[in-house]
Amino acid sequence: MTTSRTQEERERQEVHAAQTVTQNTAEAEGPSPENENQSEVIQRENMSNSADKQSDMSANGSAADQEQVTAEETVLTAEEYEKQIAALKQEVEDFRNRAMRWQAELENYQKRIARQLAEERKYAAIELIRDLLPVYDNLQRAAQSAEQNHDVGQLLQGIRMILKQWEDVLAKHQCRKIEALHQPFDPNLHHAISRQATGDVPPNTVLYVAQEGFVLHDRVVRPSQVVVSMALPGSGGEGASEPVEPGSAEEPSNNHPPA
Repeated sequence: MTTSRTQEERERQEVHAAQTVTQNTAEAEGPSPENENQSEVIQRENMSNSADKQSDMSANGSAADQEQVTAEETVLTAEEYEKQIAALKQEVEDFRNRAMRWQAELENYQKRIARQLAEERKYAAIELIRDLLPVYDNLQRAAQSAEQNHDVGQLLQGIRMILKQWEDVLAKHQCRKIEALHQPFDPNLHHAISRQATGDVPPNTVLYVAQEGFVLHDRVVRPSQVVVSMALPGSGGEGASEPVEPGSAEEPSNNHPPA
């Protein structure tokens, strides 16, 4: 700003000096019309040059002021950017902390679920065992009674009651006995331990159940061990073949039993 004022003062002095020279020249030459016109032209040119210089100085001053304002605005904007960056960094840190807490909570939840599943598998049979304990108690009482009374009829009645109680417990847990006697042979439910020729029943009919089979819901726990009928030799009926050795029949698959 000081440099601009000095330059302006210098230009004013130059203009004043030029006017003085022009005036002195006009006075020396006399008040001729040509001199007067020339003097007026010089004065107008000097005034125009002075106005242009003042306009340039004003423009230069305005540009300098504008540059100073722009610099100040740039400084303020940089400070605002720094504040925004700091706020964003804090927000990122908050999200990172939240993510770490959520990850820790998820890991704890997974561990808790794994412990619960392990405990459920470990103690899955506890309800069944509780239901079977009364059956065990009744078996003990029946054995003690048989030792003291030697009453076979009473012992047999007690055993049948215990068997009924046992079947009720299994049914409570959706486990039921496979009805195999006098039923058509089903390899999904029955395991043929032998064959017997007979004309009393159709071939491939269960004649005898050596061991009961059971299903849990719709899955075979174990198949029934059965003796299967076949046609008499020479009758030409279906299924006429040699007796099957025990245990040589096809193992039943684990398919669903019929409804």
